[in-house]
Amino acid sequence: MSVIYRTLVAGAAIALAACSRTSIEASSGRLEPRTAIVETKPLSIDRIYHSMTGPFDRFAIDTSDMDWITSVRTDVIDLQDGKDLGGEFFCHSQISAPGGIRLAVNATGGEHIDLPEGFGLPVSSFVSHLPPGENHVRFFGMVLNNNFEDMDKSVSIRATIEYLKDEDLGPEQSLKPLYYKDLAIWVEDICEYVPPADGAQVNEDVSTHCVLVGDKNVHWMVPPGKQTTRRILKNVVPVASRVHFAAAHLHNYGRYVKLTDLTTGEELWHSDVEYLPGRMQISSIDSYSSTEGFAMFPDHEYELEANYDNTTDADVDAMAVMYLYFSPVNGELLEIGQNKRGRKDR
Repeated sequence: MSVIYRTLVAGAAIALAACSRTSIEASSGRLEPRTAIVETKPLSIDRIYHSMTGPFDRFAIDTSDMDWITSVRTDVIDLQDGKDLGGEFFCHSQISAPGGIRLAVNATGGEHIDLPEGFGLPVSSFVSHLPPGENHVRFFGMVLNNNFEDMDKSVSIRATIEYLKDEDLGPEQSLKPLYYKDLAIWVEDICEYVPPADGAQVNEDVSTHCVLVGDKNVHWMVPPGKQTTRRILKNVVPVASRVHFAAAHLHNYGRYVKLTDLTTGEELWHSDVEYLPGRMQISSIDSYSSTEGFAMFPDHEYELEANYDNTTDADVDAMAVMYLYFSPVNGELLEIGQNKRGRKDR
């Protein structure tokens, strides 16, 4: 049985669940993971908070017991009754190291990372290769509220992390490490949004701030109607690899995002968006999980395509990102930091 407890470390609130049982092999042959729970401090949802503008918390977590993460599930918890409020109040979360080196990301519509059998995120290896003073892991969580102006709730973001220790693996068992890589459509426009000269207005349910990756803005505006945006990407992976898990992130009014290998002409993955009944609020975005995976190569060109359908009479904001978890086909151990973001770690 798991027990949740809180303590203060370097001024950061940590909630950690310790599981007393040892991982055992389930009857299906799949290892039964251990479980830890981390939880943010109370966050107040007291007005509209669009993407990347909501209250958040960031704190160090104890990963000394974790060698391999196999699943991460996030929930937005109403602290009054302990119930899950649902994914529409979840902006995103990440497990990362200082400086923006990411290990895993969850976002709106994709609150659950569930890696295929035989694969894991190599936490202990990840931490051991970090620079002195930065060799620890942090959890970050941010809330969202697109629709309820009069809402007044105290919530937390709770992450349930399933993991294995090396000692849980038998002599004939092993896990393949998966490395994180995000692919984003970016634009070169200036960050401050200026409405079109024809007098079009900005819809009230959008955010016009910029989000920078290096010097590239990964938010753009979509006028009323349908819009398809594409970006050609090069040097996506450092070595020949296969992607075994993938998730996607779009804003409201997004319909799909897809990845195509331009060198071969093959569509690798297409992720569709589903909405809550009767209103424009993302409920889920397709994820990808496969033991076979799909191939990616460092010398191939790729195209990321996003489709939006703005059904309002004003501009809305857009974003399109794929989160890929890949494994080198020849078993190479990759240098930590190749997945570092060129912006503030949010």
